[in-house]
Parts: sequence; C-alpha cells; structure tokens
Amino acid sequence: MEVLLLLDALENIIDKAANLPLSTKVIVNKEELLEIISDVRIKMPDELKQAQWIKEERQKILIEAKKEAENIKKECEERLQSSMEDRKKILADAQKEAEMYKIEADRRIKDMIDENEITKRATEQAREIMHSAQQDAKKIRLGSKAYADDLLAELGTRVENISIIIKNNREELKNRKR
Repeated sequence: MEVLLLLDALENIIDKAANLPLSTKVIVNKEELLEIISDVRIKMPDELKQAQWIKEERQKILIEAKKEAENIKKECEERLQSSMEDRKKILADAQKEAEMYKIEADRRIKDMIDENEITKRATEQAREIMHSAQQDAKKIRLGSKAYADDLLAELGTRVENISIIIKNNREELKNRKR
C-alpha cells in the first residue's frame, strides 16, 4: 500500500532530522513534509476503496461457498435417504422371495410325503431352495450396505473438496490483502 510507504518516508525524515539542542524538537524541511502529507491524502481514498472491495469480495466468496456446501449436503442427504429407502425395499423383496421359496418348499414336501424316496428328494430340494434363498437375501443385504457405504464415502469426499475450496479461497483473500 502506497500510503504505508509514504508514512514510512515521513517517519524516516523525522528520524534523520537534526535535533534542537536541549530539546526533543527537530528541524525538518516543511515543503518536503507537506508534499508527503498531500500524497497521503490523495492515495488514502483509493486504498480505502480497494480494501472495501476486497472485504466485499471475500464476503461474496464465503456466501457462495456456504451455499454450494449446503446444496451438496442436501443432495447427499437426499441420495442417502433414497438409498436407505431402496435398501429397505430390496430387503423387503428378498424376504418376500424367501417366504415364497419356503411356501413352495412346504407345498412340495406335503405333496411328496407319501413316498419315502420322493419325500427324501423333496426335503433335499427344500433345503437347497431355502439355502439358495438365504444366500440371495444375504447377498442383497450386503450389496445394499455396500451401496450405502459408497454414498457416504462420496459425501465425505465432496465435503473434503468443499473444505479445500474454502481454505483456498481464504488463502487467496489473505494474499490479496498483502
């Protein structure tokens, strides 16, 4: 800032000025001091305007970054909610399918109960169907948990990116002040 340089020059003139004997007063060139004071008066409004502009820009950037962060947060929350609803639906569907397999297995067992060999085969098939249904339900549960975890990881990455953007903007503002 030029005003600070002018004030430094003014201070330098006073420091190097000759002292009056037995006094704290000094002898300075009046015209030189008045010229520096005039320059300070000329430069001061421009520097104040620039400082005000920097302050306003900083505020705009912070507001914009906050809005963006809120939008991303809201979007992630909506996606997470949707994911949770999808997960519940998948689990409900898996349970219904498992119940249907169980009902089918029970029906087959009942139909084949009269003959020993047929009964053994039906029991084995029912076990296989139940095992398969349980495995399918387990895979669906694990898949929905992984999907929710992926969404949370994406949310964390976005929040970190926003934090980096805000930090960079603050650094940029600090650097503009200098």
